[in-house]
Amino acid sequence: MNFAHAQVLWLLLVFPPAMVVFFWWSFRRRAELMTQFIQARLLPGLISGVSPTRDKVRAAGLVLAVICLILALARPQWGVVWEEVKRRGLDIVVAIDTSKSMLAEDIAPNRLTRAKLAAMELMQQARSDRLGLVAFAGTAFLQCPLTTDDAAFRQSVESLDVNTIPEGGTALASAIETSLGAFKEGDNYKVLVLLTDGEDHDSGAVEAATKAAKEGLQIFTIGVGSKEGSMVKIRDAKGNSEWIRDEQGQAIMSRLNPDLLEQIAKATEKGVYLPLQAAGTIDALYRQCLAPLPKTEGKEKLARRLEERYYWPLGVAIAILFAEVLVPERKRETRAKSRVGTQQRALAE
Repeated sequence: MNFAHAQVLWLLLVFPPAMVVFFWWSFRRRAELMTQFIQARLLPGLISGVSPTRDKVRAAGLVLAVICLILALARPQWGVVWEEVKRRGLDIVVAIDTSKSMLAEDIAPNRLTRAKLAAMELMQQARSDRLGLVAFAGTAFLQCPLTTDDAAFRQSVESLDVNTIPEGGTALASAIETSLGAFKEGDNYKVLVLLTDGEDHDSGAVEAATKAAKEGLQIFTIGVGSKEGSMVKIRDAKGNSEWIRDEQGQAIMSRLNPDLLEQIAKATEKGVYLPLQAAGTIDALYRQCLAPLPKTEGKEKLARRLEERYYWPLGVAIAILFAEVLVPERKRETRAKSRVGTQQRALAE
Protein backbone atom coordinates (compact mmCIF):
# COMPACT_ATOMS: atom_id res chain seq x y z
CA MET A 1 0.00 0.00 0.00
CA ASN A 2 1.14 3.52 -0.79
CA PHE A 3 -0.15 6.94 0.31
CA ALA A 4 0.05 9.77 -2.23
CA HIS A 5 -0.05 12.37 0.58
CA ALA A 6 1.60 10.46 3.41
CA GLN A 7 2.29 13.67 5.35
CA VAL A 8 -1.47 13.94 6.06
CA LEU A 9 -1.20 10.84 8.26
CA TRP A 10 0.47 12.98 10.93
CA LEU A 11 -3.02 14.35 11.63
CA LEU A 12 -3.85 10.94 13.15
CA LEU A 13 -1.62 11.91 16.07
CA VAL A 14 -3.58 15.12 16.66
CA PHE A 15 -7.30 14.91 15.94
CA PRO A 16 -8.36 11.43 17.21
CA PRO A 17 -6.55 11.80 20.59
CA ALA A 18 -7.94 15.33 20.97
CA MET A 19 -11.47 14.07 20.30
CA VAL A 20 -11.09 11.24 22.84
CA VAL A 21 -9.99 13.74 25.50
CA PHE A 22 -12.84 16.10 24.60
CA PHE A 23 -15.54 13.39 24.83
CA TRP A 24 -14.15 12.11 28.14
CA TRP A 25 -14.24 15.64 29.55
CA SER A 26 -17.74 16.36 28.20
CA PHE A 27 -19.22 13.17 29.71
CA ARG A 28 -17.77 14.01 33.12
CA ARG A 29 -18.84 17.63 32.89
CA ARG A 30 -22.40 16.71 31.89
CA ALA A 31 -22.71 14.33 34.85
CA GLU A 32 -21.47 17.03 37.22
CA LEU A 33 -23.95 19.62 35.87
CA MET A 34 -26.89 17.21 36.08
CA THR A 35 -26.25 16.41 39.74
CA GLN A 36 -25.70 20.09 40.48
CA PHE A 37 -28.87 21.57 38.92
CA ILE A 38 -31.38 18.68 39.00
CA GLN A 39 -32.90 17.32 42.18
CA ALA A 40 -31.85 13.78 42.96
CA ARG A 41 -35.44 12.46 43.08
CA LEU A 42 -36.16 13.79 39.55
CA LEU A 43 -32.89 12.61 37.99
CA PRO A 44 -33.86 8.91 37.44
CA GLY A 45 -36.92 9.89 35.50
CA LEU A 46 -35.05 12.36 33.30
CA ILE A 47 -32.24 9.99 32.35
CA SER A 48 -34.48 6.95 32.02
CA GLY A 49 -33.66 5.21 28.75
CA VAL A 50 -30.42 7.14 28.26
CA SER A 51 -27.69 4.54 27.82
CA PRO A 52 -24.11 5.61 28.68
CA THR A 53 -22.93 2.76 26.49
CA ARG A 54 -24.85 4.17 23.52
CA ASP A 55 -23.26 7.59 24.07
CA LYS A 56 -19.81 6.04 24.15
CA VAL A 57 -20.50 4.08 20.96
CA ARG A 58 -21.63 7.25 19.18
CA ALA A 59 -18.51 9.10 20.32
CA ALA A 60 -16.32 6.21 19.19
CA GLY A 61 -18.09 6.30 15.82
CA LEU A 62 -17.26 9.99 15.39
CA VAL A 63 -13.61 9.34 16.21
CA LEU A 64 -13.51 6.45 13.74
CA ALA A 65 -15.16 8.63 11.06
CA VAL A 66 -12.47 11.31 11.50
CA ILE A 67 -9.76 8.63 11.23
CA CYS A 68 -11.30 7.39 7.98
CA LEU A 69 -11.53 10.94 6.60
CA ILE A 70 -7.84 11.51 7.34
CA LEU A 71 -6.97 8.24 5.61
CA ALA A 72 -9.02 9.31 2.59
CA LEU A 73 -7.19 12.65 2.45
CA ALA A 74 -3.87 10.76 2.47
CA ARG A 75 -5.04 9.01 -0.74
CA PRO A 76 -4.29 5.32 -0.17
CA GLN A 77 -3.22 3.47 -3.31
CA TRP A 78 -2.79 -0.21 -3.98
CA GLY A 79 -2.95 -2.33 -7.07
CA VAL A 80 -1.26 -1.45 -10.38
CA VAL A 81 -2.87 -0.25 -13.60
CA TRP A 82 -0.86 -0.17 -16.83
CA GLU A 83 -1.85 2.53 -19.29
CA GLU A 84 -0.70 3.25 -22.81
CA VAL A 85 0.53 6.83 -23.07
CA LYS A 86 2.04 8.67 -26.00
CA ARG A 87 5.38 10.23 -25.21
CA ARG A 88 6.22 13.69 -26.45
CA GLY A 89 9.58 14.97 -25.29
CA LEU A 90 13.25 15.58 -25.95
CA ASP A 91 16.20 13.25 -26.41
CA ILE A 92 18.87 14.32 -23.92
CA VAL A 93 22.31 12.82 -23.40
CA VAL A 94 23.99 13.72 -20.11
CA ALA A 95 27.78 13.53 -20.21
CA ILE A 96 29.53 13.44 -16.82
CA ASP A 97 33.24 14.01 -16.29
CA THR A 98 34.68 11.16 -14.17
CA SER A 99 38.32 12.25 -14.24
CA LYS A 100 40.23 12.52 -10.94
CA SER A 101 39.97 16.32 -10.99
CA MET A 102 36.26 15.82 -10.22
CA LEU A 103 37.29 14.72 -6.72
CA ALA A 104 38.20 18.33 -5.90
CA GLU A 105 36.20 19.61 -2.94
CA ASP A 106 35.85 23.27 -3.91
CA ILE A 107 32.10 22.59 -4.02
CA ALA A 108 30.76 20.27 -1.33
CA PRO A 109 31.02 17.37 -1.04
CA ASN A 110 33.02 17.16 -4.28
CA ARG A 111 32.59 17.92 -7.96
CA LEU A 112 31.65 14.41 -9.08
CA THR A 113 28.98 13.99 -6.42
CA ARG A 114 27.47 17.37 -7.31
CA ALA A 115 27.48 16.46 -11.00
CA LYS A 116 25.68 13.18 -10.26
CA LEU A 117 23.10 14.99 -8.12
CA ALA A 118 22.57 17.48 -10.96
CA ALA A 119 21.95 14.60 -13.37
CA MET A 120 19.38 13.13 -10.98
CA GLU A 121 17.67 16.52 -10.66
CA LEU A 122 17.51 16.78 -14.45
CA MET A 123 15.86 13.34 -14.53
CA GLN A 124 13.16 14.65 -12.18
CA GLN A 125 12.52 17.61 -14.48
CA ALA A 126 12.56 15.63 -17.73
CA ARG A 127 9.59 13.37 -16.98
CA SER A 128 8.53 12.84 -20.61
CA ASP A 129 12.01 12.93 -22.17
CA ARG A 130 14.43 10.16 -23.09
CA LEU A 131 17.72 10.32 -21.22
CA GLY A 132 21.08 8.77 -22.00
CA LEU A 133 24.38 8.84 -20.08
CA VAL A 134 27.97 9.18 -21.25
CA ALA A 135 30.90 8.87 -18.85
CA PHE A 136 34.20 10.37 -19.92
CA ALA A 137 37.74 10.95 -18.69
CA GLY A 138 40.70 10.23 -21.02
CA THR A 139 38.12 8.65 -23.35
CA ALA A 140 34.33 8.41 -23.41
CA PHE A 141 31.86 5.55 -23.03
CA LEU A 142 28.09 5.31 -23.52
CA GLN A 143 27.02 4.19 -20.04
CA CYS A 144 23.26 4.21 -20.69
CA PRO A 145 21.54 4.45 -24.11
CA LEU A 146 18.60 6.81 -24.54
CA THR A 147 15.71 5.47 -22.48
CA THR A 148 12.53 6.47 -20.67
CA ASP A 149 13.36 4.03 -17.86
CA ASP A 150 14.19 6.27 -14.88
CA ALA A 151 15.45 3.32 -12.84
CA ALA A 152 18.00 2.34 -15.50
CA PHE A 153 19.25 5.91 -15.83
CA ARG A 154 19.44 6.35 -12.05
CA GLN A 155 21.43 3.15 -11.57
CA SER A 156 23.86 4.19 -14.32
CA VAL A 157 24.44 7.57 -12.69
CA GLU A 158 24.86 6.12 -9.21
CA SER A 159 27.47 3.64 -10.44
CA LEU A 160 29.81 6.39 -11.73
CA ASP A 161 33.12 7.01 -9.99
CA VAL A 162 36.64 8.05 -10.99
CA ASN A 163 37.44 4.44 -11.88
CA THR A 164 34.63 4.12 -14.44
CA ILE A 165 37.03 5.17 -17.22
CA PRO A 166 40.50 3.70 -16.53
CA GLU A 167 42.25 6.10 -18.90
CA GLY A 168 43.20 9.34 -17.11
CA GLY A 169 42.70 12.86 -18.40
CA THR A 170 39.69 14.79 -19.68
CA ALA A 171 38.79 14.37 -23.35
CA LEU A 172 35.90 16.74 -24.03
CA ALA A 173 36.07 16.17 -27.80
CA SER A 174 35.65 12.42 -27.29
CA ALA A 175 32.69 13.07 -24.95
CA ILE A 176 30.96 15.19 -27.61
CA GLU A 177 31.57 12.66 -30.39
CA THR A 178 30.38 9.71 -28.26
CA SER A 179 27.26 11.63 -27.20
CA LEU A 180 26.44 12.46 -30.83
CA GLY A 181 26.68 8.77 -31.69
CA ALA A 182 24.02 7.96 -29.07
CA PHE A 183 21.32 9.62 -31.19
CA LYS A 184 19.57 7.75 -33.96
CA GLU A 185 19.23 9.17 -37.44
CA GLY A 186 16.07 11.16 -37.97
CA ASP A 187 15.78 12.46 -34.39
CA ASN A 188 14.70 16.09 -34.48
CA TYR A 189 16.54 17.77 -31.65
CA LYS A 190 19.73 16.31 -30.22
CA VAL A 191 20.57 17.75 -26.80
CA LEU A 192 23.80 17.25 -24.87
CA VAL A 193 24.15 18.41 -21.26
CA LEU A 194 27.86 18.40 -20.41
CA LEU A 195 28.75 18.31 -16.69
CA THR A 196 32.47 18.97 -16.24
CA ASP A 197 35.08 21.27 -14.71
CA GLY A 198 36.33 22.07 -18.22
CA GLU A 199 39.90 20.87 -17.73
CA ASP A 200 40.56 19.65 -21.27
CA HIS A 201 43.75 17.63 -21.64
CA ASP A 202 43.17 17.12 -25.38
CA SER A 203 42.67 19.89 -27.90
CA GLY A 204 39.78 19.99 -30.33
CA ALA A 205 36.77 20.33 -28.02
CA VAL A 206 35.48 23.50 -29.71
CA GLU A 207 36.09 22.02 -33.16
CA ALA A 208 34.18 18.87 -32.15
CA ALA A 209 31.30 21.02 -30.89
CA THR A 210 31.23 23.00 -34.14
CA LYS A 211 31.15 19.80 -36.17
CA ALA A 212 28.41 18.32 -33.97
CA ALA A 213 26.36 21.51 -34.33
CA LYS A 214 26.22 20.94 -38.10
CA GLU A 215 24.54 17.61 -37.37
CA GLY A 216 21.91 19.26 -35.18
CA LEU A 217 23.43 18.78 -31.72
CA GLN A 218 22.68 21.46 -29.12
CA ILE A 219 25.23 21.56 -26.29
CA PHE A 220 24.52 22.98 -22.84
CA THR A 221 27.60 23.06 -20.63
CA ILE A 222 27.40 23.04 -16.82
CA GLY A 223 30.58 24.15 -15.06
CA VAL A 224 31.26 22.08 -11.94
CA GLY A 225 33.80 23.71 -9.63
CA SER A 226 35.15 27.17 -8.84
CA LYS A 227 37.60 29.54 -10.51
CA GLU A 228 39.70 29.58 -7.34
CA GLY A 229 40.04 25.83 -7.61
CA SER A 230 41.23 23.23 -5.16
CA MET A 231 43.92 20.61 -4.82
CA VAL A 232 42.73 17.09 -5.50
CA LYS A 233 43.01 14.40 -2.86
CA ILE A 234 42.72 10.69 -3.66
CA ARG A 235 42.81 7.54 -1.56
CA ASP A 236 45.10 4.59 -2.16
CA ALA A 237 44.25 0.90 -1.76
CA LYS A 238 44.97 1.09 1.99
CA GLY A 239 42.59 4.00 2.50
CA ASN A 240 45.32 6.61 2.97
CA SER A 241 44.67 9.97 1.33
CA GLU A 242 47.25 11.94 -0.63
CA TRP A 243 47.35 14.87 -3.03
CA ILE A 244 47.63 14.32 -6.77
CA ARG A 245 51.06 15.62 -7.84
CA ASP A 246 52.69 16.51 -11.14
CA GLU A 247 56.00 15.19 -12.47
CA GLN A 248 57.91 17.68 -10.28
CA GLY A 249 56.12 16.44 -7.16
CA GLN A 250 54.00 19.57 -6.74
CA ALA A 251 50.38 19.20 -5.68
CA ILE A 252 48.11 19.90 -8.65
CA MET A 253 45.59 22.73 -8.37
CA SER A 254 42.41 22.00 -10.34
CA ARG A 255 40.33 25.00 -11.47
CA LEU A 256 37.08 25.47 -13.34
CA ASN A 257 37.59 26.58 -16.95
CA PRO A 258 34.43 28.57 -17.74
CA ASP A 259 35.88 30.21 -20.86
CA LEU A 260 36.31 26.87 -22.66
CA LEU A 261 32.88 25.66 -21.59
CA GLU A 262 31.28 28.86 -22.85
CA GLN A 263 33.05 28.50 -26.21
CA ILE A 264 31.78 24.92 -26.54
CA ALA A 265 28.20 25.97 -25.79
CA LYS A 266 28.31 28.93 -28.18
CA ALA A 267 29.57 26.68 -30.97
CA THR A 268 25.98 25.38 -31.22
CA GLU A 269 22.93 27.41 -32.19
CA LYS A 270 21.05 27.44 -28.88
CA GLY A 271 23.83 26.32 -26.54
CA VAL A 272 24.20 27.95 -23.12
CA TYR A 273 26.83 27.79 -20.37
CA LEU A 274 25.75 27.76 -16.71
CA PRO A 275 27.88 27.38 -13.58
CA LEU A 276 26.65 24.73 -11.12
CA GLN A 277 26.56 26.96 -8.04
CA ALA A 278 23.05 28.12 -7.22
CA ALA A 279 20.46 25.58 -6.08
CA GLY A 280 18.19 26.29 -9.06
CA THR A 281 20.75 25.83 -11.86
CA ILE A 282 19.23 22.65 -13.29
CA ASP A 283 15.68 23.95 -12.87
CA ALA A 284 16.63 27.12 -14.80
CA LEU A 285 18.39 25.03 -17.46
CA TYR A 286 15.31 22.93 -18.11
CA ARG A 287 12.66 25.66 -17.90
CA GLN A 288 14.50 28.34 -19.85
CA CYS A 289 16.63 26.34 -22.27
CA LEU A 290 15.33 22.79 -22.76
CA ALA A 291 11.56 23.06 -22.31
CA PRO A 292 11.08 25.60 -25.17
CA LEU A 293 12.80 23.26 -27.68
CA PRO A 294 10.53 21.42 -30.15
CA LYS A 295 9.46 18.06 -28.76
CA THR A 296 9.80 14.77 -30.59
CA GLU A 297 6.70 12.61 -30.96
CA GLY A 298 7.64 9.28 -29.41
CA LYS A 299 6.14 5.82 -29.48
CA GLU A 300 3.39 4.76 -27.13
CA LYS A 301 4.61 3.10 -23.97
CA LEU A 302 3.04 1.42 -20.95
CA ALA A 303 2.96 3.64 -17.89
CA ARG A 304 2.58 2.15 -14.43
CA ARG A 305 -0.06 3.82 -12.28
CA LEU A 306 -1.19 2.93 -8.78
CA GLU A 307 -4.95 2.49 -8.34
CA GLU A 308 -6.63 5.12 -6.16
CA ARG A 309 -8.48 3.64 -3.19
CA TYR A 310 -9.41 6.76 -1.18
CA TYR A 311 -13.12 6.11 -1.72
CA TRP A 312 -13.08 3.11 0.66
CA PRO A 313 -12.25 5.03 3.86
CA LEU A 314 -14.34 7.95 2.60
CA GLY A 315 -17.34 5.66 2.17
CA VAL A 316 -16.87 4.19 5.65
CA ALA A 317 -16.71 7.70 7.16
CA ILE A 318 -19.92 8.78 5.40
CA ALA A 319 -21.72 5.61 6.51
CA ILE A 320 -20.67 6.15 10.15
CA LEU A 321 -21.78 9.79 10.15
CA PHE A 322 -25.11 8.87 8.53
CA ALA A 323 -25.70 6.14 11.15
CA GLU A 324 -24.78 8.55 13.95
CA VAL A 325 -27.47 10.99 12.79
CA LEU A 326 -30.16 8.29 12.58
CA VAL A 327 -29.48 6.66 15.93
CA PRO A 328 -31.33 8.63 18.68
CA GLU A 329 -29.87 9.27 22.11
CA ARG A 330 -32.65 7.18 23.70
CA LYS A 331 -35.48 5.01 22.53
CA ARG A 332 -38.64 6.94 21.63
CA GLU A 333 -40.88 4.72 23.78
CA THR A 334 -38.64 5.15 26.77
CA ARG A 335 -38.49 8.90 26.18
CA ALA A 336 -42.33 9.15 26.16
CA LYS A 337 -42.68 6.98 29.26
CA SER A 338 -40.08 9.11 30.99
CA ARG A 339 -42.09 12.29 30.27
CA VAL A 340 -45.29 10.69 31.62
CA GLY A 341 -43.50 9.51 34.76
CA THR A 342 -42.06 12.91 35.37
CA GLN A 343 -45.44 14.62 34.93
CA GLN A 344 -47.06 12.14 37.35
CA ARG A 345 -44.45 12.86 39.98
CA ALA A 346 -44.95 16.58 39.53
CA LEU A 347 -48.76 16.22 39.97
CA ALA A 348 -48.30 14.01 43.02
CA GLU A 349 -46.33 16.77 44.66
